[in-house]
Amino acid sequence: QFWYSEETANILAKTVINSVSDGARIACLSAPTLYRALLKQENTKNIKFDLFEYDKRFAAYGKNFHFYDYKAPLDMDRELREKFDLVFADPPFLSEECLTKTMVTVKFLSKDQGKVVLCTGSVMAELANRLANLKATKFEPVHQNSLSNPFQ
Repeated sequence: QFWYSEETANILAKTVINSVSDGARIACLSAPTLYRALLKQENTKNIKFDLFEYDKRFAAYGKNFHFYDYKAPLDMDRELREKFDLVFADPPFLSEECLTKTMVTVKFLSKDQGKVVLCTGSVMAELANRLANLKATKFEPVHQNSLSNPFQ
């Protein structure tokens, strides 16, 4: 588990909130530090946030926590299908298998015209483009722990 720095988490949270309309629903997939930062933001747009995470310690967030194992990308409540206006995903591993399965979940959760933000190592950029037509940005998240892999 890599934790975003507080500054990175706040930048991402504000960006995500500003990317959706009033009353939207946002999924944080394997991104507990973003989820925590979202909860701390002023939420004048009545946005709902859900956390999909493997670490069951985050079940303390209650009904908005959903256990998520990328190895079983569709093993979740069917009522969540196509319910999210934006899905933010930060796959736990830099591997083709992990990103591919994560993107299956992203597709399942996203509304038809839903937005996707993927935060992963730059080595995964080509695969992210092939799987979901996602493009790398210039933003470089900062993590609390030093990482040897460049992230975008």
